[in-house]
Amino acid sequence: MKHETVVTQQGIEAGLRQLGLKEGDIVGVHSSLSRFGCVEGGAEAVIDALLAVVGKSGSVVMPTYSNNREQVPKTPEDEALGISWKSRILPYDPKTAPCWTGRIPETFRRRPEALRGDHPTHSLAAIGPHASRLIQGWRSLLELDGSILLLGVTLAVCSSMHLAEERVTLPRHIADKLALPAEAQQKYPPGEWCIDGGPYPDFVLMEGPCQDRGLLKMTRIGDSVVKLIRLRELIDLYAEYLRNCPEAFYHGCVPAA
Repeated sequence: MKHETVVTQQGIEAGLRQLGLKEGDIVGVHSSLSRFGCVEGGAEAVIDALLAVVGKSGSVVMPTYSNNREQVPKTPEDEALGISWKSRILPYDPKTAPCWTGRIPETFRRRPEALRGDHPTHSLAAIGPHASRLIQGWRSLLELDGSILLLGVTLAVCSSMHLAEERVTLPRHIADKLALPAEAQQKYPPGEWCIDGGPYPDFVLMEGPCQDRGLLKMTRIGDSVVKLIRLRELIDLYAEYLRNCPEAFYHGCVPAA
C-alpha cells in the first residue's frame, strides 16, 4: 500500500518561506490541493499558511473563474466567422457563484474578509490591504510588482501571462487566427456571450526559460512542486520570446506560403 504524504499548515508555511515568500508580499496563487498529498485541515490550512506568511501587510489574490456559462452548439455561420466555441453568460452573483479553479480558491472566496471582483466569468478574489485593487484584474498585480505562486500546478494555468500579448505585435498569420471579425462581436455581444476562435498559447513552455534565467524559484512541500516568480520578470521574458518565436506558443498557426 502506497504511503500517503501528510502535510501540515506549519510545513506549508516553512516551505513558502524557504521559497522566498515573506511578510508584506503581494502574490497571485494558482493551486491544486490534491497535489500536496493529505493536508491536515484541507484548503483552509493552505489559505491560513499563505496569509500567515505574507502577514497583515501582504495580500493574496486567486482566480475564482465561475462556471455560469451555457455551452451553445455552433452553427455553420459561426464556423464561417471563425468561431471555435461559444457559450451564453448566465447571471452572476460574486457572493454565491462557485468557481471551477479548484478547492483552494473556492474556499478562499467564501472567507468573510475576502473581496471578489464583478467580472461575470473571470473574477478574482483577494484578501489583504490591496484586495480592492487586485480584484480589478491581473494587471493590478503587475502594477503592484507582485509575484505568481504555483502550488502543484504549472504556468499552463497562469492566465496573467496574457498581459505580455499586449506588448507584442503578433505576425499577421497568428493575429488573424486570434481576432474574430466585428460581425461576430455584433452577433454575440461580449457582455452576453463568450466566444473564441484562435488557439490558446502554450504558457508552460516558458518554465524552462524562466529556470534558465534563474527567475523561477522552486521547492517541494509534501508531494507538491511549488514555484514562485515575480510577475514583471515573467511578463518581460514571455514578451521577449513572443517577439522572437510566436509560432512556438500558438500551435497550428502556420504562415501562408
